[in-house]
Amino acid sequence: MAKTVAWTHGLIRKTFALQKIEEGYPLLDAWLNVTNDLTNEEVAMLEKRRKKLLSNVSGWNEETLKMKFIAFILDMADYDIEQYQGIFEAEMAAVVEGYALKVIADFTVATVIEDLIEYPYFYFHEYKQKKNSKDPIGQVLLAMLIAQEKNQDNKPIYGCHVIGELWHFMVLHGKEYTIHKGYNATNPDDLQKILLILRKFKDILMMA
Repeated sequence: MAKTVAWTHGLIRKTFALQKIEEGYPLLDAWLNVTNDLTNEEVAMLEKRRKKLLSNVSGWNEETLKMKFIAFILDMADYDIEQYQGIFEAEMAAVVEGYALKVIADFTVATVIEDLIEYPYFYFHEYKQKKNSKDPIGQVLLAMLIAQEKNQDNKPIYGCHVIGELWHFMVLHGKEYTIHKGYNATNPDDLQKILLILRKFKDILMMA
């Protein structure tokens, strides 16, 4: 029978023998290397949301942060095409190395038939309000491990966790993973780069 455990980042790393690469990880570096081709209109839209975030991020709870800021950025990235779509509150589950893993990913990109997630792609979000962040890295790693098990293709899994204004992009490939130190969405340049990185992920998906 599969074992069920209350997972934390450290326990996940130990149990599944994951190695954290602190810096210089080519897959992450390539993803984050973007060219700014935003239009003036898009820059103005981001600036409006940035100012709202700057004024409210310390007081917004998790749901407000998602609905008033993060959902808007994801909509601008626009993952909804014929091959895949973005899904909020996606339940993911699999048995990995004898352990029953289950997580509700705040946002997932996948191939979907009705309410069935047929093939989860590489991208998972976990949103946490700064005052109440309960190990978002562990929750994203769980989603990534589940995706590895479901996909069975040895391709890298890409993800992101958000704590308040900080966006941390992540990559898991095999037993290795890395986490970027974070982009601050209250900074105009960082916010533009966040959107560009999200959009670049669509190129990664199409080449996969």
